[in-house]
Amino acid sequence: MDIFRHRVTATGLVVAVASLALVAAPALAGWGPATPNFNLEIILRPSAGGSDDGFGLVKFRQPKDGAKIVDLDVWLRDLTPNHGYQLQRATDSNVNDDCTGTNWLTLGQGTDPTTTTITTDDMGTGRANLFRDLAAIPLGTEFDIHFRVIDTATSAVVLQSACYQFRVSQ
Repeated sequence: MDIFRHRVTATGLVVAVASLALVAAPALAGWGPATPNFNLEIILRPSAGGSDDGFGLVKFRQPKDGAKIVDLDVWLRDLTPNHGYQLQRATDSNVNDDCTGTNWLTLGQGTDPTTTTITTDDMGTGRANLFRDLAAIPLGTEFDIHFRVIDTATSAVVLQSACYQFRVSQ
């Protein structure tokens, strides 16, 4: 009976260590902590009053390093073919899951305004790898954040996100 207990205990320990390794893997891979408000999956849906077409995803990632750069991998689909769009964000410091910020900022390659357009192909799909430098924002700062995609020709909002929370990490 003692041998059986030791095997069960050893098996339980192996399962626990393996589970911990799976949970810790993203943080060990050079990205921020596994807490949801460090790395976000932003879903973009058609805006109210606009077309029912379109969808977008923004993988909002802050690598675990000293640079305080947020990588924004943007993917859009089912929009007007061969057309330009821009990704924008607004924030507010009242962290309550109610995005009231209207301080819209167009996102691109850092602060370079010439790299902000996401151009769709002939099928209405567009991709862009953008980034934002958060060096001026103190570590640990939290805020509500929401996103939208605008048409570069008309400035009309075509896609928008729900409200997310983010904390600046390193």
